[in-house]
Amino acid sequence: MDQQLEIETDMMETFKKRAPTAVKAIRAFAEKHMKTKDVRLAPTLNKEIWKRGVKHVPHRMRLRLSRKRNDAEDAKEKLYTYVEAVPVAKFKGLQTVTIDEKRNTIIILNMSGVNIDSLFKLPARPNKRKKLDDPDEFLERLRQNQEDEEVSAAKIAKHKDEEEDEDEDMDGRFHGDGLSEEQRKILELVDLAEEAPAAIDLPTMRKMVLKLEKNITKNNQMRSRYPDDPLKFVESEADLDEEIKNMTALSSVPELYPELIQLKAVDSLVSLIQHENTDISIASIELLNELTDEDVVAQSSEEGELGMSAFVKELVEKEVLVVLTQNMARLNEEQAEDRQAVFNTISTVENMISIDPKIAETVVSTTNFMTYLLQRIRPKAFDSNKQYASEMLSILVQSSRPPRLKLGELEGVDIMLQVLSQYKRRDPRDADEYEYMENVFDALCSALAEPEIKKKFIDAEGLELMLLMLKEKNASRMRALKVLNHAMLGKDGKDTCDKFIQVSGLKTIFAVFMKKGIKQLKKTYKQYSETEEDEHVVSIITSLLKNALTIDIRQRLLNKFVEEDFEKIDRLISMYEQYTAKVRIADQEIERQEERRQNRDPDDDDAMDEEERKLDYYLRRLDAGLYTLQFVAYTIASIVDASDEIREVVVKALEKRGSSLQEVALILDEYASNFGDGNTDAAQQQEESVELKRLVQMLNPSLAE
Repeated sequence: MDQQLEIETDMMETFKKRAPTAVKAIRAFAEKHMKTKDVRLAPTLNKEIWKRGVKHVPHRMRLRLSRKRNDAEDAKEKLYTYVEAVPVAKFKGLQTVTIDEKRNTIIILNMSGVNIDSLFKLPARPNKRKKLDDPDEFLERLRQNQEDEEVSAAKIAKHKDEEEDEDEDMDGRFHGDGLSEEQRKILELVDLAEEAPAAIDLPTMRKMVLKLEKNITKNNQMRSRYPDDPLKFVESEADLDEEIKNMTALSSVPELYPELIQLKAVDSLVSLIQHENTDISIASIELLNELTDEDVVAQSSEEGELGMSAFVKELVEKEVLVVLTQNMARLNEEQAEDRQAVFNTISTVENMISIDPKIAETVVSTTNFMTYLLQRIRPKAFDSNKQYASEMLSILVQSSRPPRLKLGELEGVDIMLQVLSQYKRRDPRDADEYEYMENVFDALCSALAEPEIKKKFIDAEGLELMLLMLKEKNASRMRALKVLNHAMLGKDGKDTCDKFIQVSGLKTIFAVFMKKGIKQLKKTYKQYSETEEDEHVVSIITSLLKNALTIDIRQRLLNKFVEEDFEKIDRLISMYEQYTAKVRIADQEIERQEERRQNRDPDDDDAMDEEERKLDYYLRRLDAGLYTLQFVAYTIASIVDASDEIREVVVKALEKRGSSLQEVALILDEYASNFGDGNTDAAQQQEESVELKRLVQMLNPSLAE
């Protein structure tokens, strides 16, 4: 049997809107230490107390945390720690903090008004997604901000010890004196408050939806009847807010989502986003974010997945994407609640895309969402929403061609280059800003898959900016190399390659190829990957060789391999040796695995057929280094084909390392056999395949078909 651990906070009506902030902070701590997903928020507002007047109405928040009996003691101990960590002096009007061991309940009473924001400041959102900042860090900030905290906590502990019955460990009454009669009555009302159901079934869902609809209707009626007297409809607004929050419990039963569609609840949820009261709108957005959370699907059955898909489809049909995007215009991010609502809006869109990737195209084509994201990443001041906007932009642009073209229409290339230019001579200040920078770089790389974007990139002087970053050797250098790689890929990268050579890019890229400054990069940046840099730089050189069609440009490129006593060729052959060794290790492991497979009982089930197994082995070899080795082999073949002088130097360098052009030809032949990624134009793919086979025959005529 489960025990119930409850946290209750009673707050003045003045701070009613801040109550969710407080509860989220408590909830984050509880989830962290109690390791439970079964956390439900159930706010209630007692009508008896309401009659006394708005200024005297406490807004109660109860958080139920179900745990198995053998975990209850440990959880309660951590909750004690939480209460002791809250500096009593900061509460000012606080009468007492009490702990009811019999009911496993902690009660924080606020009877005269407290700055809830200062006590339970909503932590900045992390990169992903629905989780608050580490509650341990949150508690640490509370401790640092209040010097007399330890004294206050000691007083609470001492007072508790004095009142505790030594013979009955879990018995007794509240362990804090000083409660007024009014406060005791409030506690009695708390005891009488209805508890949310432990489980959600179909009848329960229908009751919840019906109750929500009744509250919506009542609120509309009261607003229509008393449009100029907020006190007349504030009670109905509070009830509506409460029911919206209660609906979050439905996220545990996505298999019942089709019933929400049948009950027309989706229409109501979408309409609530446009409610005149921003707080109601904010609560509705948070509800949608919870209901569409990708974690809900991950933990559900196939029926739950189908329910979620149907729910998301219905949301799209009810134009929730348009409503969410338009609603962001009235949110003021100077306010913590509005700032959180912006985060939840972006999160909801991301959730929906994770359920149905086609929604990425829908949100771009039917709303101004991408326009908003591009504007949101521009301000110099950094915050979590700016980071999330950059991540969402990257997700959209990665999805398909239409969002990438839309980015170009909105001058997104210019905007992203302006954003990235700040990192030309400085590094991001922390890990969050570093991730923000990477998101923008990733979005740019994805966009460069389109010929139209490559042209805009050239016109916006993107090449020049990337080359400056390579020269500065800051954190942005590593991502600038990746951008250049994507900008030059394919036949549609020819103009980029020509422009690259015109702006003296060869000198810079071959300095990277020769690993100049690599020691400092390794020492300074833990994110630096030598393997990744090798892949990008040799891919760039391969693209230059493929696209340098004029005699003048091609000769300038070949001269780079001749200068400085052929040092570039030595480096190239060294890479060939290095990556050949890596692939050989992978081949040996695959051979051992294949031997084990063949020695197994023939009746054993084999999950993969022969073709699937071959593909799996090939992909593993690519990851091990074959991908880079193929580019190295292509570069060797191209320069050997262009110059007898270079051929002689290459042959000697290979022989010195126990290899030959015939072995290079084998690598290139395998590359030709597997050439094409399914995205390349068929005519272009055929043209490149023919060229690869020509180079193979040039290196080793015996491999000719």
